[in-house]
Amino acid sequence: MKTRLAPTPSGFLHLGNAANFLLCWLWARTQGGKVVLRIEDTDTTRRRTEFVESLFRDLEWLGLDWDEGPNGPTDAQCPWFQSSRLRTERYVEVIDLLAGRGDLFPCRCTRKELSLAAPQVARIEEDAGIGPLYPGTCRGRKAGDAGASDAWRLRLPECPSSFEDLWRGRQNLSSLEALGAPVLKRGDGCIAYHLAVCVDDADQGITHVLRGRDLLPWTHLHKHLHGLLGHPAPVFGHHPLLGGAGGERLAKSAGSTSLRSLREGGVAATSVLGRLARFLHPKAPVVAEIPLDELLGWGIPDPGTIDLPLEFE
Repeated sequence: MKTRLAPTPSGFLHLGNAANFLLCWLWARTQGGKVVLRIEDTDTTRRRTEFVESLFRDLEWLGLDWDEGPNGPTDAQCPWFQSSRLRTERYVEVIDLLAGRGDLFPCRCTRKELSLAAPQVARIEEDAGIGPLYPGTCRGRKAGDAGASDAWRLRLPECPSSFEDLWRGRQNLSSLEALGAPVLKRGDGCIAYHLAVCVDDADQGITHVLRGRDLLPWTHLHKHLHGLLGHPAPVFGHHPLLGGAGGERLAKSAGSTSLRSLREGGVAATSVLGRLARFLHPKAPVVAEIPLDELLGWGIPDPGTIDLPLEFE
């Protein structure tokens, strides 16, 4: 068993990030598995050195270690930084493979064109987190029609998809085509999250992907991509999202309380772990503080499916 902590250094980590990392870490440690640390920084325009440095200090503060991954923020040339893999041929090889088989098509639509078409495009269920969807403008184009600045989109088939979620049971989608035509490589050459995460999970031997329910609809896409690349998909589990006192979703862009501010403000890591214990084991008693080794003794986490508000004073 191997799972991964996969922070994105586009802001300071918050309690929602800590909950996910703690869940992944405990899931592996309670079952004799391994933990990989992977810094998902393919979007180099949003990556800042201070965010990278802070996330390493946050993990150390919480006591979360890893078996494979970078040794620190200055180890940015190692393969566990996605930005370093952008300079290799690995992602390009996969794009070329998929394009050559006709699984991708080149798209030259501008953002303005897509925004004008978006109101006319049907969305799938309201809470799925997907849409407006691609209107299909360039779907008929072939690989040989590609220009140097074209994006590459995935051609999804009209067929059902399903997978078994660790906590939510069977998940069904009537047609993969409902996900539109996701971009796997942008016109500026940047590799999209969907491709990078599937290639890296396969290359690094990840067997269990534990993440928030906001990514659940895209798991159908990731499962399909793993199949196209000829390797088995990991086991997926989608946990509830933590919210603030008002029920709002915790997010870096929303200015949610950062781990750095708690750490530098003198809050003990055991207080954070105590707060997160109810997320990991919803039926457990409320505890003000709990050491990591004691939390480890509680056994395999079972976060359930109910989104929880999380107020930290």
